Amino acid sequence: MVIVRLMQEIDIEEATRFLGDHFYGQEPLMQTPGAQPVAHDDPKRREYRLSLIRQGTSLVALDGERIVGVAFAGILRPSDLEQNWLDVNEQKPQQLIEHVHYFLSDVERRARIFEHYNVADTLYLSILAVDAAVRRQGLGRRLVSALMDLGRAKGLPLLFTTCTSLYSTRVMAALGMDCVLSVPYADYRDDQGIAVIQPPAPHTAVTVMAIKL
Repeated sequence: MVIVRLMQEIDIEEATRFLGDHFYGQEPLMQTPGAQPVAHDDPKRREYRLSLIRQGTSLVALDGERIVGVAFAGILRPSDLEQNWLDVNEQKPQQLIEHVHYFLSDVERRARIFEHYNVADTLYLSILAVDAAVRRQGLGRRLVSALMDLGRAKGLPLLFTTCTSLYSTRVMAALGMDCVLSVPYADYRDDQGIAVIQPPAPHTAVTVMAIKL
């Protein structure tokens, strides 16, 4: 039986390995032709994930002692989006992952989540990943539903996430989340007019989804 519980700091090692096996290699944006593998564990990424765990806002799904799903989430404020936008503008994107970060940061900024819902903070789902062996069994929906309950218990007014795949967008929509902004990947081009981010079909757009809690 699969159980869902709060993620703890002791889970970080296995959760990091899990992301390497079931998220980064299968993330649609990183399947752009010619994409270089992304290091899924470095000091900056690990500290970010630990910061989310310490907030008590991330979840893990376990089948026995084996992780089969994760939802990394944390509290986000307008200043966090602004700082992220400043960070991605420190230098011109060169590698695909830098273009991805720039594009996603711009989309989240343009969505104007805080103004749209008139809130001062939100629960932000950063990463949702499910073991390939147990996909299409409702575990992703279960994790997000549990995250909504967690957000309500903490008195947070909103949950939002940025979906990079058609499948995750469908999961969020099935849970009643609204599309705030959708931007085709083909719209993002470099200085030469070349579409930089080219995920495989059927993933054609990034979609910002949100729901009032």
